[in-house]
Amino acid sequence: MTPVGRPLRAEDRALIRAPQQTLRRGFDAKHHGVAAAVRTRSGAIFPGLNLDGIHTPCAEPVAIGAAMTAGDREIDSMVAVCRRGRRYPVLSPCGTCRQLLFDYSPKASLIVRFRNGRVARLSAEESLPAAYATFGDG
Repeated sequence: MTPVGRPLRAEDRALIRAPQQTLRRGFDAKHHGVAAAVRTRSGAIFPGLNLDGIHTPCAEPVAIGAAMTAGDREIDSMVAVCRRGRRYPVLSPCGTCRQLLFDYSPKASLIVRFRNGRVARLSAEESLPAAYATFGDG
């Protein structure tokens, strides 16, 4: 069963604008094609760009790392965008990035684009049905 998601809120739309602006400033077809942002419970927004190199981290862990580095560890929401011509649409995170958000904040919202083009919010838990459990999770 595919989750249906919840409608976007005003703060979700503001969060989407943050990585769009980051990608407009930092777009480099060779190195940076995706930007992400996390909003923490404090309301701070931390952007990140994907890095192209030997280990090629996605933009989402860069944004999560920026929040963690700043000591603002309670993630509320996350979104990623990519560049398509002159547009910067929401890009659903890969499984690894979903798992990372789930590990740090399973109740956090994840803004995703469904195959039909609809953009909505899911919790990190909803984005990974039947996610793995560590040995300590029972």
